[in-house]
Amino acid sequence: MAGQLNIGWGKRSLAPDFPVPIPGQFYMRVSLGTYTPVLASALVLENGEDQVIFVSCDMVSVDPDVLLKVQALLAAEVPALQGNKLIINATHTHAGPGSRDVGDYPRNVEMKEGEELRIFLARQIADAVKEAWEKRAPGSIAYGYGFATTGHSRRVIYMDDIGLRLGLRPGIAIDGHGKMYGNTNDEMFASYEAGTDPFINLFYTFDKDEKLTGAVVNVPCPSQTGENAWVLHASFWHNVREKLAAKYGEIGVVGQAAAAGDLSPRQLHYRAAELRRYQLKYPEKIAEYMANPMIFPGYENLSPEDKKSACENSCIEYMRAEDIANRIVSAFDEVLEWASQEKFTAPELKHEVRVVDLQRRMFPREMMEEEKKNHENFMKDEMMLEGDKWEQLRHNSMLNSRRSRCGGVVKRYELQEEQPVIPSDIHVVKIGNIAFATNRFELYMDYMHRIQARSPFEQTFIVQLVTGPNGSGSYLATVRGEENKGYSASPYCNQVSPQGGQQLVEETLKVLKEIR
Repeated sequence: MAGQLNIGWGKRSLAPDFPVPIPGQFYMRVSLGTYTPVLASALVLENGEDQVIFVSCDMVSVDPDVLLKVQALLAAEVPALQGNKLIINATHTHAGPGSRDVGDYPRNVEMKEGEELRIFLARQIADAVKEAWEKRAPGSIAYGYGFATTGHSRRVIYMDDIGLRLGLRPGIAIDGHGKMYGNTNDEMFASYEAGTDPFINLFYTFDKDEKLTGAVVNVPCPSQTGENAWVLHASFWHNVREKLAAKYGEIGVVGQAAAAGDLSPRQLHYRAAELRRYQLKYPEKIAEYMANPMIFPGYENLSPEDKKSACENSCIEYMRAEDIANRIVSAFDEVLEWASQEKFTAPELKHEVRVVDLQRRMFPREMMEEEKKNHENFMKDEMMLEGDKWEQLRHNSMLNSRRSRCGGVVKRYELQEEQPVIPSDIHVVKIGNIAFATNRFELYMDYMHRIQARSPFEQTFIVQLVTGPNGSGSYLATVRGEENKGYSASPYCNQVSPQGGQQLVEETLKVLKEIR
């Protein structure tokens, strides 16, 4: 007989009071302020027999060293909490603080990064978890699914090899019939590579008086609206939290991206219609944004006309976040209405943590030799040492990125025979009749459907970009993705092969069946 479930919520800001790097593009950005809160949101579930701690972070990814630091802090300060039961996922906003080393290249822009920033982030995440642990109390849970279109296929497929038209893009992507964010207004446009997943999985928590205290909200979409921002913001998760707080009070919200490596919030072929939708639907919100837009380097020096044009472009992204949030909240309300009719106070809780070996993506020697030449050519290119500091940052960080990506292919080639598999961490959690299954990747949608279709549970939440001791991040493309090429399916982006992706599916299903 399972014991009473104890539930606790906590949160902390991940926005420091100093400039930090903002990763997510080939060039590095630096925070010029905080536009919306960026949070670590924590949920603790334990019943005396097992436990799970969900933490969502408004970041593009969370470095494994941050996880290790959080585990060390909690081991010293909350011994009863099992650090290996921490599930820390990034929401994948492209406007969150970066946790990895920026790189060794000249820059004249002030920021704190690397170890100093990781220590700050770990402390904030640990404090959010501690708060949730200390606040835990008997409660109940409910669950269900609804419909809210959030992500769209971002891989455009052409009838011809677009790489022959575009030319080579070393250090960025190797294009073929596929291209990330390709132009759909092209006479050779054929289709999108993937469809869209309209499902939203919801897990609600209540206190002993059956009052809603929070929810895990799981959508197949990374939160990367406004992905070129120079200010910290949480993308649509901020809008979701704000709207839910207005309805239900300050409830906890753990935002999770389900498998969405080939999806994004951006739709590509209905742009004019989308703009008209926002203009007619959100005039007040647009006016509000235009009065307080996201700034960027050099903004203050623009003419009024250029400021207006720049703000109109970024406003579209902000309205997209608003639109997605409205759909999420509408589904949240609809599911809550019927799911709350069946609450569980003592569901069986089982939490398994495994390391699985996944087949590495192998490269032929000819490809390695080509990337070696590309790397050598980039090493000959000079860093920018004079002129505008922001132009220097953009140029130097972009050059450093392209060097690293070409050099990375060479290094992986040297490892592939000796280390043909890549160890990866997964969590599988049973909570009554539902399950959560995690992975470290920007996982293509097909893998999620393979797991969900064969899962023995009523409902299976897939959570991508979960940090483990063995790593975090990197795309995991399908066979058709690898064949079509393009960014996210190129050698620069993939550590694990499609065969390794299927191994992830099978190993995850194996554990799901074991704990059922």
